[in-house]
Order: sequence, then structure tokens, then C-alpha cells
Amino acid sequence: MRLLQGLLLLALSLATVAVAAPDRETSETGFSLLHAAVEAPRHVSFIGQVQLLELGAHGSEASIFRVEHLAPNLFERRYLAPENLYGDSTIFSGNAVYSIDPKRKQIVVTPHEVYGLHFGWTHNFALLTRNYRPVKEPDEIVAGRPVDVIRLVNRYSGVTTLRIWIDEKTSLMLRRDVYASNGSVVLQMHFDKVRFTNAIPRSAFALPHGYTIVKGPSEEEASDNPAAVVARAGFASRAPHYLPEGFVAVGAELGDERGVRILHVLYSDGLRTVSLFENARGAAVNTTGYHAVKLSVGGREMDAVDEGATTMLAWSDDRLHYALVGDLGRTELEKIAASI
Repeated sequence: MRLLQGLLLLALSLATVAVAAPDRETSETGFSLLHAAVEAPRHVSFIGQVQLLELGAHGSEASIFRVEHLAPNLFERRYLAPENLYGDSTIFSGNAVYSIDPKRKQIVVTPHEVYGLHFGWTHNFALLTRNYRPVKEPDEIVAGRPVDVIRLVNRYSGVTTLRIWIDEKTSLMLRRDVYASNGSVVLQMHFDKVRFTNAIPRSAFALPHGYTIVKGPSEEEASDNPAAVVARAGFASRAPHYLPEGFVAVGAELGDERGVRILHVLYSDGLRTVSLFENARGAAVNTTGYHAVKLSVGGREMDAVDEGATTMLAWSDDRLHYALVGDLGRTELEKIAASI
């Protein structure tokens, strides 16, 4: 189910690391570097090769892809590995996403998806700075380029959430590591090589001819007023009574999946995210093709799927069907699910 595949793209988690109290100058320097990294894709154009490694409870998945980015909003990702994805590509253009499948001669068009390599950790910078503090680490080299290294520490738990390697000259993020609570890496993205250039023709992002165009799930533009979106859902939705410290509802949207109206509410602490999807028309999430296990949470039967740093819980009650997706780990998600 394409919805589930989209949900499992979300990937940030926690790592336990003891830290000393930061001084103000170090913190301000870290936030300055982070802000520059957030803004870099808006004005920095580049061509590169990237490796992505996701490690989960049921094995690892590695992929290699070529990327081209023409600032501010043209981006292409073309897979070189694994073999089953070779040649597949995704073009992000403005507010539209084009998933290109050369084997089927098909292009799936989806609106309003966050694009590029930098999704997931920069959607709410003000909230991030409220709940996390940066710690500057010794400089390193990534893809042959000097980089600043920053780790982000949760202000409530005192654990490090992830590390980011930021190019000293352009401020582009060249590596990102995400950790599990035991300190192991669950997601790593890094450039093998990168070349900065503005000489990328717009024709490089043109769609191939002769392909069938398929419309993906439709969505409204996300709103930063969740209450207003919930009021228009057309059914009585339910919200969690428990959220981890620092988490708030930051956005919501209404979508349509094969005629089924879906409410999506996004909760975040500025870095980690939890998405709650609800619908009232008998459209339970199809977990076929995933390693799903059965759970009993608060007296309700649920399906659980762990994909790298991301966990999904799916269940139904007498009124609604739910999917709860986040990067907090299963135990914390179960607490949220039990409170709904």
C-alpha cells in the first residue's frame, strides 16, 4: 500500500550519550551552523553520489543513488543500487513529486511532499531549538571536504538524537547519523562525492516521454492549525492524551486514498516526529509485504511494523482505523496508542 510506504520514509530516532553542560557560546555557534544547514538547499546547487544505510530489527537495507539539485527547488534522485531499484528515480519540482518507474513506464505524481535529502529534521526550527541543544564536536572530512560536526541533545532526557556533518564552505549537510537508544546506528546518510555547481540545465529534471501518468494519493496543503483541519475531517477523530515531553501538534492535512478520506495529524518536538492517521471508512492499513507482528496494547489488538528507525502501529476500533508512525521506538509509541 503506497500510503504505508510513504509513512515509513520518516526516519529519526534516539541515542543514549552522556553530555556535559554546554556553555552559551558553544550553543549559539551550534545553532548558527544548524540554521545555515537548514537554509543551504535554498541557494546551493550540487551533483553528488549518496549512500543510505538503514539498520533495523530484521536486517539492513543499503542504497546508493546519484543526486542533482538546482536551487531552490529542483531535485532528482536516481538509484544505482540495490539491483531491484536500479534506474528508478524521483524528481522533486516545486510542490510536486514524480516517482519514475522505467520498468513499468509509469510516473506517479504526488503533491506537497517534503523533498530532497534533508527531510525530517528541519520542519520546525524554532521547536527544535526549544527542545534540543547542539554540541560542537571536532571537525572531520566527508567526501574530501572539511566539515563541522554537531550533535543534538534532548533537553529533557539528556540523550543525543543524531549527528550532522555540515560542509564548512557551503553549509550543506553531507552526512547524518541517527541512533537507537542503545547507541547503535539505525540510519546513516552520507555523500561519497559531491561537486558544487550552478551549471545544471533545467532540462536535466524533465520527465521522460511515453510514460503513463498516475495520480498518487491526494492531499490538501498541510496546515499549521491542526484544530481547524480536524474540524473538517467529516468524522469524530480521536487524539492522544499522552505525548512525550516537548511534543506538540504542529500540523495537519486531509488526504484521499482511493476514495477514503484520511486525517493526518503531525506531532513533533522539532526533530522527532509522530504521525497519526485516521479514517472512518473501513480502510485498515495493509501490512502485506512487511514483517508485522501482533500486539495487545490497552486491550486492543494491533499490528506492529519496524522499519529501520521507524515504527508503525495499526489498529481499528468500533469507529475508526488508525496508523501511528514515529521514530520514538515501539515502547513509547505503545504509550501514545494506549492513550488514544
